[in-house]
Amino acid sequence: MTQIIIASIGLLASVITASLSYYFTKKYQSKMEERKLKEEYYKSFIKAFSDVAIDNFNDEAQKRLSEGFNSLIIIASPNVVKELMEFHDFIRPQNTTIPRDSAEWLIEHDNRLRILVRAMREDIFGKEKNIDKYISQVHLVGKAPRRPHKN
Repeated sequence: MTQIIIASIGLLASVITASLSYYFTKKYQSKMEERKLKEEYYKSFIKAFSDVAIDNFNDEAQKRLSEGFNSLIIIASPNVVKELMEFHDFIRPQNTTIPRDSAEWLIEHDNRLRILVRAMREDIFGKEKNIDKYISQVHLVGKAPRRPHKN
């Protein structure tokens, strides 16, 4: 009888170990798939945002940026959505709290962009040590397309 009890305990322990291993593996895989999906959405958004920053008159880029903003509302963490909406409210043409042609506007723009990028990174990678030290300034770079000269 004792041998049956010992064998049953061993079998039960094996089943529990296998079940827990399966559960945690699936949970990890799901988290990695979510992380990859968010990373793709964030990269698409930054690409669209960069395209608009480089050429604000490009209708396709404006459309991709709008789609990016709207898609992130669904896929991003609540903190990213909050920072995204604050950034959007700031860059909207209707916002006249700071004149757009001022250095103050550019500084505030880059600061809000840095906060948004930091929130996106935190959503993908979790808390990063010393992130503010390494991401103290964020701005987009690129070259505007050539426009035909008007004569």
